[in-house]
Amino acid sequence: MTKMTKKSFRILNPRLDPNFKAIFTQNTQASKIALKSFLSAAIGRDVREATVVQNEDAAFYKFQRAVDYDINCEFSDGTKAQVEMQGFDQQYDYGKRAEYYAARLVSSVMEVGDDWNSVAQAYQISVLDFVFDKSNSAPVHHYQMADLGDGARLSGRLNVIFLELPKLPKVLSPEEVNNLPTLLKWCKFLKEADNPRSQDLIRAIVESEEGIMKASDTLKNISDDGWRWVIQGQIEGKKRDYTSGLLAAERRGRAEGIEQGIEQGMHKKAIETAKKLLDDGMPPEKVANCCSLPLEEVLFVER
Repeated sequence: MTKMTKKSFRILNPRLDPNFKAIFTQNTQASKIALKSFLSAAIGRDVREATVVQNEDAAFYKFQRAVDYDINCEFSDGTKAQVEMQGFDQQYDYGKRAEYYAARLVSSVMEVGDDWNSVAQAYQISVLDFVFDKSNSAPVHHYQMADLGDGARLSGRLNVIFLELPKLPKVLSPEEVNNLPTLLKWCKFLKEADNPRSQDLIRAIVESEEGIMKASDTLKNISDDGWRWVIQGQIEGKKRDYTSGLLAAERRGRAEGIEQGIEQGMHKKAIETAKKLLDDGMPPEKVANCCSLPLEEVLFVER
C-alpha cells in the first residue's frame, strides 16, 4: 500500500461510507472493541460479541457507492443488527428505505420450519450526515412498530435507529464531555474527528471511552493509506457533482420560469390590446396583425 506524506493534521472523513466501514471492520482487536462499543451505545444494551458478515469487501475497494449495507452483525444471543452510513441526502424518502431494509433483515434470518419464537430482534442503524426529521431537534431516534392511538408496541423485533449528526450541540467544551451519554460521544466523534479546530474536544471524548479510543486509533491508522485518500477524493468529487447538478437545475428552472412569466405577461397584454381594438371596431384580421396574435385566437377573444 502507498503511504501518504504525513502532515501536521490529516485525518480521513469518518462520515464517508468506506472510512466509516473500515473503522469497524478491520481484523484487529481495536476494531472489534470499537464495533461492540458503538452497537451497545446505539442499541441501548450490552453487546458481548459481534461478527461482521461481509456482503462485499468492507476493507477496501476502488469505487464505493454512496449508499449500501455497511455492517451486518450477528450477536451471541441471535440478535441481528445492520449498521450503515448515509453521507448526504439523496432526495428520496429515507424513512421508507430504512423500513424496507429493516424488514428484509428480519426475513433474512428465518429458516424454513422455524417458529415465530425464533425471530430475533433486528436493528437498522443509520448514521445520517443530514437532517431527516425537521420537526424534531433530538439527534437520536429509535423507531418501532406501534399503535397510532395508544402507542402500544407489537413484538419490538423491528427496530430503526437514526443518528442525525447535524442536530448535535454546536459548541461543546472538553469539560462537558463526561456529562454526555456514550452514544452522543460517538456521534460527536464521527462528526468532528477530521476537524482540526475540534481536536481538544475529540481528545477529551477519546480519553473518556475505550471503544472510541480504539476507533480513533483505527481511523488514524487507515489515514496513513494513500489509496484511501484517492477514494475519498472520488466520493467527494461525486458529491460535489451531484450538488452542482442540483444547483444548475434549480438555476435553469428559475431562468425558464422567469422567461415563461415574461412571455405570459406579454401574451396577456396582447390579448387586452386586441380586446380594446375589437371593441373600437377594428376588423379581426387587422387586430391579429397589430397584436402579433393568431387570427383564430383573436376571433375567440371574450368581449
